[in-house]
Amino acid sequence: MSTKYSRPKLATTAGILLTAALALPACASDDGEDTEDNAGQVEDPDVEISYEISEDTEEVEIDGELELDQPAAWVINEGDGEPVEEGDLMQILTANIDMNNQEVQSHDFDLGGSTLQLSDEFASTNPQAYEAMTGAPLGSDIAFYLPADTLGEGTPAYLNIIALEDTVPMHATGEEVDAAELDDSLPSVSLDEETQAPSIETPEGTPPEDLVVDVLKQGDGPEVQAESYVTIHYRGVSWSDGEEFDSSWGEENTGAPAQFELQQLISGWQQGLEGQKVGSQVIMSVPPQLAYGEQEDHELADETLVFVVDILHSADPMPAENPEATE
Repeated sequence: MSTKYSRPKLATTAGILLTAALALPACASDDGEDTEDNAGQVEDPDVEISYEISEDTEEVEIDGELELDQPAAWVINEGDGEPVEEGDLMQILTANIDMNNQEVQSHDFDLGGSTLQLSDEFASTNPQAYEAMTGAPLGSDIAFYLPADTLGEGTPAYLNIIALEDTVPMHATGEEVDAAELDDSLPSVSLDEETQAPSIETPEGTPPEDLVVDVLKQGDGPEVQAESYVTIHYRGVSWSDGEEFDSSWGEENTGAPAQFELQQLISGWQQGLEGQKVGSQVIMSVPPQLAYGEQEDHELADETLVFVVDILHSADPMPAENPEATE
């Protein structure tokens, strides 16, 4: 028997659950016709939902019956912050509710939540949630309901509470570090004035044999932990020719940030990002043995790689007191 501790994404990360759940009903009806124009027009159910989640309390109360035959999302508590706009990257906190006994099954309120961007892709696959969130003031709570069998025959109905906690900057906002303090063996980085997307000069000279990490902007947010779930923007080039091989920024520097579990990434990223603070921008030179060197058939197996990473958000790992045991 082995014991594995992991973040229960299906239960507590609304972005993942929403994407999986609403892609089917939003895109096609039973007769195969496109129903996107009619999606999200379900009237708010006559149900009152209240909750309290804190360090010592996990309570939820549902007054009324949820008897919907299609996914729905609606505001159950309106906040007093700025309205959420299209394109915003939001920090959300989520709770998965057992509707039969009105109990909180799981939540990430004390872990830092996750991020969700109100993008065109999200709107096309999750019209109900997109409509409910767009224009809602920060501090609002959204109810997201999936009828039974939505995620497959025999699956139960789901009720998630999604708290719109805050908006997250789309680039590193930390204080710029003096160039004199940086390692001069690493290539220079310049930033787009409008988007703050980085460009990396072609590296010169012999690549470092070991991992080299420099902080270009020093953030003041929470520290990334070894098992954190991070939201980042990144760009990577090969040391040998300076050619870009991967980037979340996209061709026009307007791509969506990426989300990863840190321990699922290459060793160089795990070592280089652990302990860094949210809001920071770092540059890393990652030698082959900490990148793809063990994958002999990988096109980057022999390459030293240079990454610039903007750390936008970090969610804490699930504590050991709440294990998920697997045999």
